[in-house]
Amino acid sequence: MYTTSYYLEHYFHMPDFIIFLALAMVLMGIVFFVFYLYAKGTNKTDKKLEHEFYYLSERFYELIFSGGSIIGFMAAYYLINRFVTEGAFKTFWDDYKDYLLLVFMVISILVNSFLDHVVLRVKHLDEDAMASIRLTGMLYMIIIFAYIKFIYEDDNYDMFIAYFLTLMIGRFVYFDASFKDFLHCIKRAIANIPIMIMALTFLGIMCLYGYSTEYLLKHNGVITNIFFTHLFIIVAMFITHFVAYKIVQGKTCVKTKRTNRIEREDNRQRHSRRESHDRVERQERPRRQDEIEVMDL
Repeated sequence: MYTTSYYLEHYFHMPDFIIFLALAMVLMGIVFFVFYLYAKGTNKTDKKLEHEFYYLSERFYELIFSGGSIIGFMAAYYLINRFVTEGAFKTFWDDYKDYLLLVFMVISILVNSFLDHVVLRVKHLDEDAMASIRLTGMLYMIIIFAYIKFIYEDDNYDMFIAYFLTLMIGRFVYFDASFKDFLHCIKRAIANIPIMIMALTFLGIMCLYGYSTEYLLKHNGVITNIFFTHLFIIVAMFITHFVAYKIVQGKTCVKTKRTNRIEREDNRQRHSRRESHDRVERQERPRRQDEIEVMDL
């Protein structure tokens, strides 16, 4: 039986811990770079470019937060169900685990809200955007479970799917929502598919590296390892978020300053030409006046 100290020693062993985190940060940097290129290619003004970059980044954040919070409570449920095999807590767990799963669901929602309101504040997404990205998050989770069931060939997580679908549907469908609202949400969710593909690729590269180096322990269960990888992604997002935003703000600020400097130079040149013209005009005015007087004589 593996102990807590064993897992702590394994996962925080250097340099494996730093390498895994560095990989997450590099991949997050690539994500930011792709978002910047897209925003730059689709927006002509600096203000719109900056807003689009923030909008894309926060949609990615919310997708990871949504998926990670759900995977977190599933991982906790799975680990308790697997490793707690005896004692009073086992009896309590067997009697009330379905109710405790509901508690875990509520906790996951609170964790999601904490992540997108405190850890990395999502400021550029309206309610429709939040609903659509969480719907995309449901598809994100379905793909992960499809991988676990059909490719990884593990049936241990079938019991979670019904709970998961119920929770995720409840997070974007309201009691007064109409079918038209649902279709509108679906339409907006389709626009998030490229971001979902990026997130799945990100997750896949991290897991591939983790399993190939045995940093991710197979006996922990695939859902636990996926949750653990999400934690690294969230930490990488938090670290690189401020750097990426500063760089984008700096680029747009430099470009704006350059544009303003060019405009000031143009204004100065126009003003100089106007003054030169006025000076010539003042010099020519007496001469023309003399000519008029001579003609009158």
